[in-house]
Amino acid sequence: MKYLTILIFGILFLISCRNRDNDTIKFYGETITVAYPKQVDTLHNSKILELEGEYTGDFDAYDGVLMFRSEKHPNGYTYLYDAETGKRKNAICPFGQGPEEVLYYVFEDNFEKDSNGIHFWISDVNKKRLLKINMQGQFTQIINTSNFKSTNSFGIGEFFMVNDSVLLAYVQPGEIFTDGQKCYSPSYHVFNYKTNKILRTYEFYSDYTVDEGAGINPDMYLYSIDRIKPDKSKIAMAMWHLNRINILDLKSGKIKSIGTKDAPDLNLASSGKRVKPYYRGLRCDEHYIYAIESTLVERNKNNASFWYENLTKPSGRIHVFDWDGNFTNILQVKEDVAVNFAFDPVHKKLYSKTDTEKVTAYDLNFLYK
Repeated sequence: MKYLTILIFGILFLISCRNRDNDTIKFYGETITVAYPKQVDTLHNSKILELEGEYTGDFDAYDGVLMFRSEKHPNGYTYLYDAETGKRKNAICPFGQGPEEVLYYVFEDNFEKDSNGIHFWISDVNKKRLLKINMQGQFTQIINTSNFKSTNSFGIGEFFMVNDSVLLAYVQPGEIFTDGQKCYSPSYHVFNYKTNKILRTYEFYSDYTVDEGAGINPDMYLYSIDRIKPDKSKIAMAMWHLNRINILDLKSGKIKSIGTKDAPDLNLASSGKRVKPYYRGLRCDEHYIYAIESTLVERNKNNASFWYENLTKPSGRIHVFDWDGNFTNILQVKEDVAVNFAFDPVHKKLYSKTDTEKVTAYDLNFLYK
């Protein structure tokens, strides 16, 4: 009986070692499993906003200002509204090829406020520049990014300003072929744009190799929606396909990856198997991370590509985490057809917009008491 017990434990040990060896993706840090909070808070403390004129498109909020972006706007690429009165304040970032115009830009909640008012940063992709813009639409700072690629193949993606000479920039996964396998290595660079020097690199995954025969490139599974903590100490990363919230500590360089027990295994990313989308949006302030759950949009699967088969919209359910990785709340907005969300970190208000252009404000100050 003694030898049988030893044999059984030996077999289990070998199986566990083999399973660990088969893991093709590991985080630099720790992976933890959490349970869904028992309570779901349906948000009733709401106010429907009557906004003046056309306000279609994605939007963001900061310190009482709502910012709507759409190519459909006739007078400007971005409309600014007073979140209390609903009055339009300005039309800025006109669409075009001129020096004071933008053709296409990426905006990632890069807000600043000083004695001169509110400013925000955008990446003007086509013209290879980063722009700091005030509420009057003036470019108060311009950073040329055309030379970034000459530094370690640095191509800028999401970015966060650290100070007046340093930024954090996300570098898309790059393909490296090694012994018949593909390796993908998304990372963040701390970059001094005045000296054109990379000061530090944060990598997310270790032991990441993928067979060339995998059906679908796995980099799409590792895509995340990222936001930085206001004190610039951590970055939250909501993984769209793998139902995980990763928190990157910028001091230690370690990641805490938080997933529920039903979250897909990371190795799905190297398998080429299709998985449903989970997170559709991410917002944060100095206390909480708000991760917006997604739901699938119905498509004719007999006549749809992978991407069209997996189009999503927000579900109206919002997962709330603190910056230590604790899953604290689930919030549910009343409109189950909400297609866009914004969050004002100054006034602690959440905004949802439906596909019929109905905008509702929710007061989240009860979470901070």
